Amino acid sequence: MNGGIVVLSYRRRIVMAGLLLTDLIDVTLLQKIQDEFSHYTGMAALTTDAEGKPLTKGSAFTDFCMKYTRQSELGLKRCMLSDKNAAVTALESGKPVVYVCHAGMADFASPIMLGDKLIGCFLGGQVRISSKIDEEALKATAKEYGIEYESYYEAMKNTNATSKKELEKAAKFLGIIANVLSEMAYQNYMAIDKYKNLERAARSQSHFLMDLSSDLHANMSEWIASLEESVKSGNVESVMDVIDTMLTNGTTTYSIIGDIVDYMKFSNGNVALYESRYSIRDVVETVLELEREEAGQKKITLTYEIDDEVPQFLLGDGGRIGQMLAKIISNEVSVKDIFGEETSIHVAVSAKKESYAHILEIKVCDCGKMLSEEAFYAGLK
Repeated sequence: MNGGIVVLSYRRRIVMAGLLLTDLIDVTLLQKIQDEFSHYTGMAALTTDAEGKPLTKGSAFTDFCMKYTRQSELGLKRCMLSDKNAAVTALESGKPVVYVCHAGMADFASPIMLGDKLIGCFLGGQVRISSKIDEEALKATAKEYGIEYESYYEAMKNTNATSKKELEKAAKFLGIIANVLSEMAYQNYMAIDKYKNLERAARSQSHFLMDLSSDLHANMSEWIASLEESVKSGNVESVMDVIDTMLTNGTTTYSIIGDIVDYMKFSNGNVALYESRYSIRDVVETVLELEREEAGQKKITLTYEIDDEVPQFLLGDGGRIGQMLAKIISNEVSVKDIFGEETSIHVAVSAKKESYAHILEIKVCDCGKMLSEEAFYAGLK
């Protein structure tokens, strides 16, 4: 017989809405960092989203890029595509990338990440590596974009020329800044995720208390009405029948009140656990059997699997484990009633040896179709 440490996990398959870079870092801060970088290096800079769309105003942008190239519809489209491709290339290489854009200017890019997901890109450059301008290539670009060539040529002449070494030095510096922004985005994401979990828990608690209160009120109202009607009729047998019903159903009311008390204990962190010998197999089978009739009426299949590594008997609070498992499955069955979904709920139990005891893990998996967070909470209203 083994002692048992229980980890009860519950996985609901809900699609979370994606976050944008500007949801994680204020655009004003992005602009300030970008402006300072541009001031320090003397090069243009821009911050974009994962698709290459600008999120900030260009810092020290040249007339060649801002007044001419990006004013062309095709030119702007090519700029955004070029920025996006540069970010992807930098992501794949794991370091800032230096490249020549579609208009012939030297640029560099470094991705801004959220974990392993690209959420933006920090761009710099708009300089020439060579002091000599390829006039034939520039004429072709001007014609394609519908830009007057002489003005376009003068604008390129006014851009700064730099060495490849200086360009790579600036790119390295930009990479350091992008890494800092990535870390900021991650920390802010964790803070937002924690807030959402707290908010979601608060909403779940509110629904839980409302359901308990509603059940209790419904039972009491029904009993009182029945008893009043029987008393008015003067029929002793009828009164006795109502009293018998009240005594029989009193177990349900007692359970509801117990749930409220347990909930308050959980909320305040005052949970008393009682250690005794129990079989997790018996606990799971009993819980599923209690829910199987209602689940069957809603075309929900309840299944379970217990790993061979799970000991036959454990020491712990089997009653509390069963109570938590029953509440989770009961809630799931109620949700499926809302969405009218033919599906299954699967309970998986596993264990691993840890020092003197076993860590017991119980997973409840909703095997239905994926629901958006908005759709799930809309269904609870």
